[in-house]
Amino acid sequence: MTWTWTPVRNAVDTTNRVVLCFDRDDTLSVNPHPDHRAVPIGWVQYWAHKTDIPVFASGNQHLRTEAEIPGISEAERVWQELDSERYEYENSEFENFIKPRRRDGLRLIQDLYETAFPDEDFRFVVVDDVDVSDLSDEGPWTHYFPWDFVEAVESGDFALEEPPSDAYRNDGVPFNSTDDPGFDHNQNAPLEEIRVQVQEGQPEIEEELQTPNSPGE
Repeated sequence: MTWTWTPVRNAVDTTNRVVLCFDRDDTLSVNPHPDHRAVPIGWVQYWAHKTDIPVFASGNQHLRTEAEIPGISEAERVWQELDSERYEYENSEFENFIKPRRRDGLRLIQDLYETAFPDEDFRFVVVDDVDVSDLSDEGPWTHYFPWDFVEAVESGDFALEEPPSDAYRNDGVPFNSTDDPGFDHNQNAPLEEIRVQVQEGQPEIEEELQTPNSPGE
């Protein structure tokens, strides 16, 4: 099933496909904020494996294993398949970090989709306990704090329906504990869609790669 929604910020005239990006620590139920509600990890699992919504781990990359979703390293590898070169992060201090800073990783995901699907419009949603709402100045981003995201989903104010109650029976489970979640473990499904697009539309993609990447910080 395909979900589309009209964004609540940076409104545009078209209805866009949504790409979900989740931080982990102080954001999801596996490592919740001490003072606020966390997003059940089962929601992430449900959207990633029961719908065709692309879902990425954009913060602590342990979430890749916990929810069986792609993260920054997978996005980097697919970018190399698009461009034949490593992704050039805007952050000049990247070499000092194990993984790119959060905004740079999110920019990579945006550039990946907008390059692979130049004829489609996307809305990128990031759920993170750190305020990255300034990304909306660069592109079609919407940031939610996790507690606001939970409220929006439960109240129906978010375009995606709340997953069924049995989708988040892993609420609060520790790292690497899945407790037989009951979904198909296809971590690379979003990447496979991009690879198919690359194979079918290589001339258009090569033209798109001539345009500059997203602005720096």
